[in-house]
Amino acid sequence: MNFAHFINVTKTVYQLACNRRTSRSIEASRELERYVNQLSFDEIKFIQIIMYLGRETTDEDRLKYSNKELFESQQRYLEKKSWSIRELEADHIVAKMPLDEYLEKGLGIAGSLNIQLDYYNDLDTKKDNLKVEEGAVFMSKYSRIQKMDANFVDSYLAKGWELIDTTKELSSYGETTITYHMGYPTNSYIADLKGIIQKYEQLGLFEELKKRLCEKEGLDPQGLREESFYLGNPPKSEAVNFLNHYVNVINNEKGNYIYDDPANKKKEESKIKETAPVTVNEDNLPF
Repeated sequence: MNFAHFINVTKTVYQLACNRRTSRSIEASRELERYVNQLSFDEIKFIQIIMYLGRETTDEDRLKYSNKELFESQQRYLEKKSWSIRELEADHIVAKMPLDEYLEKGLGIAGSLNIQLDYYNDLDTKKDNLKVEEGAVFMSKYSRIQKMDANFVDSYLAKGWELIDTTKELSSYGETTITYHMGYPTNSYIADLKGIIQKYEQLGLFEELKKRLCEKEGLDPQGLREESFYLGNPPKSEAVNFLNHYVNVINNEKGNYIYDDPANKKKEESKIKETAPVTVNEDNLPF
C-alpha cells in the first residue's frame, strides 16, 4: 500500500462525513460508521493523522513549517501514544462531529504531498493478521465494553469494571469533553454467572433441573444417581450427559452421573424371587 491509497481512503471518509453533516440523517451516520469500521487498523491510524493534522495545525505552523514537516511531525506524535484496539480507534474518528472540517484542512496539508512513506509500504499479510489476533485477545478479556462520562466512572470501578481508554472530543461550542471506555472482565462475568447458579442450587432448583431433564426424556428420576467413581461406558442419555457437563463446568469436577431404569431393577428382583430355592421342614414329612 502506498501513500496515495491512504489519501484516497481518507477522502472517502471525508465525503461521508460531509454527507452526515449536510443531511443530518441517521442513515448517513450509519453509512460513515460502517465504512470506517471495515477499514484496516493502519488505515484508521492514517485517518487520525490527517484528522489531528487538520485540527491542531495553526496558521503560524503553516508559515513556519513545510507540509511534509507538519505531516511527519503529527505522525511521530501519534505513533508515540498508546494505540487502543482498532474498534475503539474507529469509534474515536466517527465520534468527531466536525470530522469533515478536520479532514478538509488536513487533506489540504497532506493531500498535495506526492510521497510514499516506508511505514505504510512495509505492510504485509502477516502484520495484518497479527493486529486482528491482538484485537481478538483484547475483546476476549472483556465481556462488555461501554462508553460514559466522568460521573459514572467511580461507580463502575467499584463494581469491578476496568478503565480501558479515554478519548477527547471537541464540541461545536469549542468545549473539550472526555469519554471514558470501560470494560467488564470476562472472568468477573463468569464468576457472576456461577454465583447466580449456586444460589439457584441452594433453593433446590438443581433437583428440579434433574427432574425436568428426566421428564423431557421420559426417564424415571428415581433411576438417576451419581457415583463417586465411574468407569463404565459413556451414558447414552441426553439428560445424564448434560448433568455430567454441568458438574464439569460449574464445579470444575468430573461428572459421574449414571442412570439405572428402576423398572429393570424390579424385574431382576422379581426373577430372583421366582428362582429362590424351596426349603422343606423334614419333621412335617409323612414318611
